[in-house]
Amino acid sequence: MLCKYCGNPVSAGDRVCHMCGRSLVDPVEIRTAKEPQNKIMKRLPFAVFTFLLCVSIIFCMVIDQRALLYPQKYADPISQCFLQITSILPAVMTFLYCILCVRRRLRDIGKSPYYSLLVMLPVFGVFYIIYLCFKKSVPLQVCH
Repeated sequence: MLCKYCGNPVSAGDRVCHMCGRSLVDPVEIRTAKEPQNKIMKRLPFAVFTFLLCVSIIFCMVIDQRALLYPQKYADPISQCFLQITSILPAVMTFLYCILCVRRRLRDIGKSPYYSLLVMLPVFGVFYIIYLCFKKSVPLQVCH
């Protein structure tokens, strides 16, 4: 294969000519190679998932409170197993939410995905989620 700018021989896997230093790859190829595939989440889907998380956590809290108010209704082993699951479920859902939603949203606004751990903080995490719901997306930087 020959360089299209200087005519010197180059190997097929080279991205840059060693003689003239010019790029052998079209900018379109670079753009498609650098774009993340399904690794971002826009504001609306993030807000929907946040709403669903809040509703499901409130639902689990209502079930736990109902079990405290009416212990005779939840005395059988199946109900006890169900109550133990609903007490653990909010923590599991929040962890999955951080991994699956918050990390993608942080990539969309141009931040490090490691900031998703801030959601786990008790009071600050709620305000951080609200901030992420309203922060605008950052356009993808394309190399030329």
